[in-house]
Amino acid sequence: MKAILPVLLSVLLLNACANSKSNTRKGAAGQTASNDPKLPKEFVDIADLEDRRSLGDGSLATWALTANDPAVRGRALLALGRIQDPTTADTLIKGLTDPDEAARGEAVFAVGLMGLSWVPLEEATRTKLVDAVKSLEAEEAAMPVKLSALESLGRLGGPGAVDRLVDRLSVAGEVQARAALSLGVAAKMGTALPARAFPPLALLVKKEAAPTSRYGSAYALAQSKSASARTWLLVCAADDASEIRAICAKGLGDVGSDIDAVPLKKLLDDPDYRVAVEATRSLAKLAAKCKGATCAPVGALGDIADRIERLVRGDSAGGGQPLLALAQQGLPMSGRPLFQSLRAELLKGASGVKDPKILHDIATIECRIAAAMDKQSGTVTESLNCGGGLISEPQRLSTALHELASAPPADPAKRVQDVGSYVFHSDARVKTAAIDALGESKSPTAMEKIRTQLANQDLIVAASAATAASKLGDKSAIPAIRALAGKAISQVDIAPSIAEALATLDAKEAIPDLEPWLKSTHATIRASAAEALTRLKGSPVVAARVERPADNSKLPNLPKDAKLVVKTEKGEFEVALFTKEAPRNALNMYTLARKNFFKNLTFHRVVPDFVAQGGDPRGDGEGGPGYTIRCEVNRRPYVRGAVGIALSGKDTGGSQFFVTASPQPHLDGRYTNFGEIIKGQEVVDALLEGDKILEVRAQP
Repeated sequence: MKAILPVLLSVLLLNACANSKSNTRKGAAGQTASNDPKLPKEFVDIADLEDRRSLGDGSLATWALTANDPAVRGRALLALGRIQDPTTADTLIKGLTDPDEAARGEAVFAVGLMGLSWVPLEEATRTKLVDAVKSLEAEEAAMPVKLSALESLGRLGGPGAVDRLVDRLSVAGEVQARAALSLGVAAKMGTALPARAFPPLALLVKKEAAPTSRYGSAYALAQSKSASARTWLLVCAADDASEIRAICAKGLGDVGSDIDAVPLKKLLDDPDYRVAVEATRSLAKLAAKCKGATCAPVGALGDIADRIERLVRGDSAGGGQPLLALAQQGLPMSGRPLFQSLRAELLKGASGVKDPKILHDIATIECRIAAAMDKQSGTVTESLNCGGGLISEPQRLSTALHELASAPPADPAKRVQDVGSYVFHSDARVKTAAIDALGESKSPTAMEKIRTQLANQDLIVAASAATAASKLGDKSAIPAIRALAGKAISQVDIAPSIAEALATLDAKEAIPDLEPWLKSTHATIRASAAEALTRLKGSPVVAARVERPADNSKLPNLPKDAKLVVKTEKGEFEVALFTKEAPRNALNMYTLARKNFFKNLTFHRVVPDFVAQGGDPRGDGEGGPGYTIRCEVNRRPYVRGAVGIALSGKDTGGSQFFVTASPQPHLDGRYTNFGEIIKGQEVVDALLEGDKILEVRAQP
């Protein structure tokens, strides 16, 4: 059962969005490529309008509802869903009654995309869409469309959607499995699960239930963060399938108590490192709740020292990932002796290692634990000399400073004294991390140092300073931030920070600076301006959709077997590109690889049992290729080994990508899934923060 769950889960997620066999054009529905001669000629025009985020003066709606070819209707409905203009809600609702199964499937999928809009829907529109999907689902005979409707209800969320999903938990088979998973998505997005949801979910986590139903229920219970889920999370934490054990162990970190340290401790030795990761993380969360001198979760975490032996043997997945998870989660001061002990064991283990790669992994984990200790003490001390010279100073300092920024200082003035000098460091990563730490200090003495960076030529650094100044309430910084607003109108990577800073400082004099942003062709810039202006004016400001300029270049078709071979310090992994579902994004990554763009970049972000993320030339998560690319959200689910485009808002993709370590249903339909690992998943599992990309080869 351990081996087949990922396959079964993939089947469940894919079935939810499968197209009807009645579609006579193979692969047409959901198809986004525009140059295939086998596709209807209208696909070219529809793809162009979608790329421009244009409704075509009503032509998209006309195609969606009246085109003779159902494939054209379906493609137009998909385009409307991706554009996410709330004024098209009525068109999508009408599409739900299309006589063609495949077209109805595209309509209900598109409605779900509206629910995931980066600019939240008005409640009246959301309710209208929920009611329409519920009507479709109640009458739908085609299972693929019915499952897609349940998926969309989870994305739309709200009490009405959740009530229908709870009702469907009693329908055996694919329906209950999809309903349970969608309840988890709705809970993840903020909809509270009603009390009546828990009894049927409890039944579905029992070993007698099908694997897909068990996983869906486990996911819903974990995401509910409700005390009602605790008993059943303990049950599924002992499931035969490791991905179910992992998600249930994760849920216990939110709703568990001291006594749950016993079952979680057992999972620290789980053969699947992802289960050990979630048990570790949950024990650390529970440790933060301890109030007495004795803390059972901290005591249980002592067993994680056994993972060091694996790391020393070269198993950076089984050894390094749980230790990295512990360091990232952190411990209260009562856990400091454990951190000290782990560092000592790491250094002892390193003494007998000759392989430089293993030594680097040991140093990475040791420095990560050092940063967690610095967070405990509130000052950068342990990170100054960790890693035995194998970890660069910028990486050590920026990691430690980011940890400090996540915890309010006990002595704000001392924070400024300890951190202030790093604002002038030569490395941008250290600068921005120091600025963040000063911004969280709440100390007026930090203002002067922050102001020096508002005019920094590196706009990411300047934007970080603007955010910090706003947190400190430094109104004297407003003129400098307004100057940045003039640059941010064309800089999607800094615009949200500038707009938020001006709104936080209540800089009403900046209203004229932000109003031109409402006409930007970048959706994220418009949305940032609308939100800030709403706060500054005291009345709602809505950012209307603005069309992007036409792209007259012909999008070439990549070979059907196009792939990327990513060579890292840990080995190679191969990514099959989804050239049909995400042609622009696949082509973008393929082209960047051909230009050797990724050579010597790093995986700057690794979150155990979640993602490994790389492709940033800055190395701090803020960089890209110098342009943005449109999202192409599609029906490919984020199962283990999915490869997606990292975003900071709608249509902000570039060169940063991430690979999932486990299923992440809440990412489905929101981030462009442009490929999947077909070889070398074990290499991805072994990646730690800072591991280098030696090259990426595009094939053929």
